[in-house]
Amino acid sequence: MNMYKDYIKEIEERKVQGLHPKPIDGAELLSEIIGQIKDAGNEYREDSLKFFIYNTLPGTTPAAGVKAKFLKEIILGESVVAEITPAFAFELLSHMKGGPSIAVLLDLALGNDIDIARQAAAVLKTQVFLYDADTDRLKEAFKNENEIAKDILESYAKAEFFTKLPEVPEEIEIVTFIAGEGDISTDLLSPGNQAHSRSDRELHGKCMITPRRRKRSGRCRHSIPVKA
Repeated sequence: MNMYKDYIKEIEERKVQGLHPKPIDGAELLSEIIGQIKDAGNEYREDSLKFFIYNTLPGTTPAAGVKAKFLKEIILGESVVAEITPAFAFELLSHMKGGPSIAVLLDLALGNDIDIARQAAAVLKTQVFLYDADTDRLKEAFKNENEIAKDILESYAKAEFFTKLPEVPEEIEIVTFIAGEGDISTDLLSPGNQAHSRSDRELHGKCMITPRRRKRSGRCRHSIPVKA
């Protein structure tokens, strides 16, 4: 449980800087968190559920692979978590933005359980981050006369991942910031000397519009005023 306790300690340290918990990207930490979720009597279970659902980085991170695999177990009934129904597991997969989640959705869509396959297909139709390996699986299944694969490919051909998006609001309110320093370049908005914090977006955001002479530091603060 050392990694989890270290993570909780880090959360307390980030509070001092006004930062939320750092998103989880490591497989080992998330595996420990999943173990605590499976343990109904674990004292850290409630917080572990929140970290798993809301604070795990999506995409191609090692943590995303672990999360997708666990959600697959829930959908197949291999793991039972009262707070995460199979329907909710599909919803979580839909927000994971490609990577391991697509592989899991394809496993389910091309599997033998037709009800699960249809639910997975419905999610896949909304996804756009597919690699060649993913489309190759659909192509092969289509050649083998898999109806689900055909349905997914037809949806992609019609661009339903775009045409079925929610309507854009007629009016969108925005805020324009005026910076008090000459020309604005990308290096001012994302300083190169703070590149080490880019994966921690909340921390990196504190480095916007900071003088280039500022030394590398774990704590970035606005030093040049900006106003709306």
